[in-house]
Amino acid sequence: MPQSVTIGKIHSVFTRHDRNYCIFSVNNSADTFIYFSHISHPLRSLFFGKDFLERIPELLKNIDLCIECGLGLSVAGGVALDNGACIEWHCSIAEANRVLAGLNERLGEQGRWIELF
Repeated sequence: MPQSVTIGKIHSVFTRHDRNYCIFSVNNSADTFIYFSHISHPLRSLFFGKDFLERIPELLKNIDLCIECGLGLSVAGGVALDNGACIEWHCSIAEANRVLAGLNERLGEQGRWIELF
């Protein structure tokens, strides 16, 4: 992944189950990205995959299902931080942080809830 990342499009920013979500695209990538952060717990994740945009409207209809759980096998990789434990899967922390830096730049003040890993 290049040193800097340009965010192509912000598809949606919303809150659900005490988590803030941002769904977006990165230029030069066929994947869709999702970043979420829990409002009050040390839990956040950036993940990517295909067909997210088609699946999310259905997932939003089921209030009991979390977005990341509902995407399941559509997730191709990402980084997750849960209470100090960090997991990298087909994406390094450095790569994830470059994406998040680009997202922070694109969202400006609206993205102040986004934290790097």
